[in-house]
Amino acid sequence: MAAVAGVALASCVKNDGNVAVSAQDEITFEVAKYKATSTRAEVAFPTDQSFGAYAYYENTVTPGTHSVYIDNAEIVYKVADGNGYWAAKGETYFWPTQGHLDFISYAPFNDDVTSAAVPKINDTDVQQTLKYEGFKVDATAPVDILYSDKAMQQTANTVNYGFTGVPTLFHHALAKMNFLVKAFRLDNRNESPDAVTSWTVTIHKITLTNIYDEGSLTMTTSNVHDAGATTVQWSNTIATVPYDVWSNTSSTTTKEWAVDQVLTTTARTYGAGTADPAQNYFVLPQALSVGVQQITVDYSITTNAPGGQTATVDYVATKNFSDFPAVPAWEQGKNITYTIEIDPVGDEIHFAPAVVDWENVDGVISF
Repeated sequence: MAAVAGVALASCVKNDGNVAVSAQDEITFEVAKYKATSTRAEVAFPTDQSFGAYAYYENTVTPGTHSVYIDNAEIVYKVADGNGYWAAKGETYFWPTQGHLDFISYAPFNDDVTSAAVPKINDTDVQQTLKYEGFKVDATAPVDILYSDKAMQQTANTVNYGFTGVPTLFHHALAKMNFLVKAFRLDNRNESPDAVTSWTVTIHKITLTNIYDEGSLTMTTSNVHDAGATTVQWSNTIATVPYDVWSNTSSTTTKEWAVDQVLTTTARTYGAGTADPAQNYFVLPQALSVGVQQITVDYSITTNAPGGQTATVDYVATKNFSDFPAVPAWEQGKNITYTIEIDPVGDEIHFAPAVVDWENVDGVISF
């Protein structure tokens, strides 16, 4: 694999002497994030962030050969005359007057192209293979990494996602986790209206263990020639697992959220309002294996008996995520929400995993 890497061109106008450019048509980008539940991208790319872009030039004289035209340029949001647009930071790149450009983008931008967070693009197969190699998720501050569809045979700025420029539709390379908590009931009023027992349920800590945090991803696409300006998606090459996951090393990590949260019968985000709530937590896409990925919940139940007596009991419960087939894998682009439900009568924790926002999946986890 040859990494398409390097620094942005020092010149203000991209022109290597062999490519004719129009000084009137700066290359801009139309940017959005993929939303699986819609036929069009509706999630705007944050204007306070930047992304990296590569472009490859093919001329009409020697078709089939591609030369690097934009080499890991940082693309930022700019405003001119009251209008916002996305374009290269520092440099100005113009559309060639002959031939076309193919574009591949990623986020967040990194000027160190040797970083594992920067995808490596294969030049030998005309940029049909994209790889993340040896990427390790930072358990303390995981970052959303994105890759775009390949925009092919582009010759001019177009309008699609609310901006004018190269269609740049990003996909999430990781999976995202959220944990909601609730009590199944807090009293037995319905069962015993004359002798009501009530409970106070408090979760003290949620711990994820043996979560794979390092791996690689190889994706391929088929180039579309002579079809006019278009975009093509990337496909995961892993054929041994029926899920959209990464190949992982044996490296694992632990994530812990620790806050005393008194439960209600309404599901709420664990740790909501704290600096580190149990939501939007990025993890390496991975299949869930027996005896590997686990969740431990530390909680207590205080029983308030009808006669006025109270008693508090502490519990520590551990379960394998693989025990619950509704979510057999944490797949790319899926925002997985687990609802942890504790029944103080049966001392049971129930999980109701669901995937929301990117794709939706429902299931039940019970202890």
